[in-house]
Amino acid sequence: MTSPVTDSGRIGAGGAYADLIAHDGHLLAGAVAVIAAGDGPLVVHGPGAEHHTGLVLALAFLAAGVPEDEAVAAALTAEPHPAALRQALADVAALGGVEPYLLRNGLTVTLFLALRERFAGDDAGFAAGDVS
Repeated sequence: MTSPVTDSGRIGAGGAYADLIAHDGHLLAGAVAVIAAGDGPLVVHGPGAEHHTGLVLALAFLAAGVPEDEAVAAALTAEPHPAALRQALADVAALGGVEPYLLRNGLTVTLFLALRERFAGDDAGFAAGDVS
């Protein structure tokens, strides 16, 4: 399964996600939907294993209800630009937060519930450190 975000091409120099967040939230929500709908282990990466990966993971973890510090720490393992990820999450927060942002951009309540089930407890692999 591939992510719709990889075709966006809207990431600025140095990992700035402002344009992607402002104009292509439906692509981010689509990538989170791929994670939610996945069955079994998933590999999440951007083109060349960079760019959007950390942001998509952070959005998915936060939408799943993972505490923010844990979600960001896990997503940072896949993010080549930590400051850009933190700024992107601040930008999403300024737009109302992760849940409203993803809902406005097409993630369904059913997929939110699937994310929460996927990342619930130690059996999900998240707590075991299987995210990279």
